[in-house]
Amino acid sequence: MNLPDGYLEALQDELAPFGFDFAGSRTDVDGLELDFTTDPDSFVQRYPQVGIAESYGADWPPAQLHLRLLIAGRDPVELIFETLDLLAFTASVDLQLRDRLNTLADPYDQAMAVGQTLGLALAEPESERDSYLE
Repeated sequence: MNLPDGYLEALQDELAPFGFDFAGSRTDVDGLELDFTTDPDSFVQRYPQVGIAESYGADWPPAQLHLRLLIAGRDPVELIFETLDLLAFTASVDLQLRDRLNTLADPYDQAMAVGQTLGLALAEPESERDSYLE
């Protein structure tokens, strides 16, 4: 499968602020998988509220943390960052964002939706943001 022109670069631009770099792609019977990685220690330092280190337990730290996007046919069917299913996450928090994330009809908008989704998933929960004011 060929990606739309400029799509991979747009994804890289959207994921770079979170510390992700493009690590490669592979094609198999399920579709085209794009893999982005980030350094575990610096990521956990920046986003401790996500609980990534705790999810690994005694196996922490891995060599890299992975964000994987699987495209089947012409649309994304899976977007996983470690323990976070980002497609399912958007379905529960923002249906318009979910719709933008689930199609490559506008690849640049879809890439922006990936960045927005990751930002929402990594955001500190409201209850924790407000607790320091009490």
